[in-house]
Amino acid sequence: MRVKLLSAAAAALILTCVCGSYSRTGVSSAATNATNDTILVEKAQSALTADLPVAESEDNVQELQWRTYTSGEELRVMKDGLGQDDRIVKEVSLITGTSSGKIKVILYERTDDSIYVHAALVKDDTAYDLGAVAALSDEQVQIQDIFLFRKEVIKIQGAVGAAASMTRYIDIEDGVPKPLLLIDEGHASEYDVDHDGQEEVIASSGTIPSLSVYRLKDGRIERCQLNEALQADAVVMTEEGAVAAYFGQERVKLYWLKAEGLLNFAIYSREEFESDRFVTIPYTSDDVKRVREQADRQRIFDPYVPRQGIATDYSVEARSTTDREGVLQLSYPHFSVYESKTDLRPHDGGKPISGEKRYFPEFTAEWIEPAEGGGEWYVRLGSTYLSIVTAKPFDKEQLLYVIASLIPLEQVKPSDDSADVLPPLQITRDYLFALQAANEFAAAWAHRDPNSGLKWVTDEWKARQEPLELDAYFRGTSSPHHMTFELSGKRRVDERTYLFELRLYDDYAGQPDYVLGFPADYGRGGIIEVVKQGENERGDGIWRVNP
Repeated sequence: MRVKLLSAAAAALILTCVCGSYSRTGVSSAATNATNDTILVEKAQSALTADLPVAESEDNVQELQWRTYTSGEELRVMKDGLGQDDRIVKEVSLITGTSSGKIKVILYERTDDSIYVHAALVKDDTAYDLGAVAALSDEQVQIQDIFLFRKEVIKIQGAVGAAASMTRYIDIEDGVPKPLLLIDEGHASEYDVDHDGQEEVIASSGTIPSLSVYRLKDGRIERCQLNEALQADAVVMTEEGAVAAYFGQERVKLYWLKAEGLLNFAIYSREEFESDRFVTIPYTSDDVKRVREQADRQRIFDPYVPRQGIATDYSVEARSTTDREGVLQLSYPHFSVYESKTDLRPHDGGKPISGEKRYFPEFTAEWIEPAEGGGEWYVRLGSTYLSIVTAKPFDKEQLLYVIASLIPLEQVKPSDDSADVLPPLQITRDYLFALQAANEFAAAWAHRDPNSGLKWVTDEWKARQEPLELDAYFRGTSSPHHMTFELSGKRRVDERTYLFELRLYDDYAGQPDYVLGFPADYGRGGIIEVVKQGENERGDGIWRVNP
């Protein structure tokens, strides 16, 4: 799940109002055609042409000053509980997977405070005062269990203004609730900013966008204010998870936040960064159709395309590869993206080679360098394996930005304003039998019934699995155990193939919502293929699932 971050578009709009006459309202917005595009660079590199951004070297990482954050005083025990005249607004009981005892949070209005909503945390029979958590309004106060800084914490977030919130993180340490973080600068959210697999807390605020990061380091919480560190007018997180710093009306620098500091991997003029034909990749309806047609030919029914590039005017060429069966190649100026239904990583002794990993909300990117040099990023999104490669002098950090921008082809909005409309899914006898196969397959998974489930999958799929793997696929484990599914029809590819959207949900018994599984806003699966494998004696189609 991708968290909602203050986007570069918002930064551009605000800078337009604050700094003067800007010709655009945000990143990726419609723009006038830029002429004589030039790149503002801090280090000339003759190896790159004039229309390509220059990245600073790995050893030129800007170190950051982190300040230790103190969580404040311990929570006060409310010996007498709530006042008799205090009005309870809401009570929320929490499932605490790693702490003992029952916990609930009570929101209430105090008779002596007409401005704020207050909260109390009740553990067993003891109530703790959490203080003010939101302004009195119709806005809902969010209360949830989350996993942060390698521990289970309770998050309470409420609005205190039109564009600001107050967020409290409470740690249940040794059975006693203690304040972990109190953030009242703008809006706080959890995001793996340095892409190391552990979430930090980011806080975005201000009329001119400001970004602060809170992290756990050597057992203590530290804070860094990125505007101050970069001496930038505005700092935001992009949709790709990079840090974008705006310097007046002239420059935009892109950084990856790493443990050792901020690594700058691209520098653009603001006009270039916001252009709809420079960095942002436009797709016409014909582009979308060509990519889909080539993907269908390779039986890749869940194709992805990058939303962001590196530089220059963009076009895309889609074709099958001549040296690898079932692989789709999307060629852009400066790089190519490869897609397949099977793992694209190089193998050694039958096992895929591993490399350096970077973690994003929806995927893990793995950088693998072959012995002869070069390198590629490898990812898996849904049922599709992808890699990105270039023969030009771009470093892996620039390529990572491109691959972090991948979106499903079906989410592309054509730049020529002509809707790429697929023909409506016709309800026919073939569709009903295909839907039956998908439903019976998913029901067998939910009921953990391999005998029934294996009747509804293709022989080709079964042949690719080990016997024990086939049984385990349907039986699952005791925890998490298979729970339920969601199924919907997508489209008909040809006379023998339907596509369905299938999500399979697991349940971790007795665990809070932040644990992967049901109820969560994502599940295993994605687009599945249901193929016709003949007809029965009545002439009805025999349809089977190819997961």
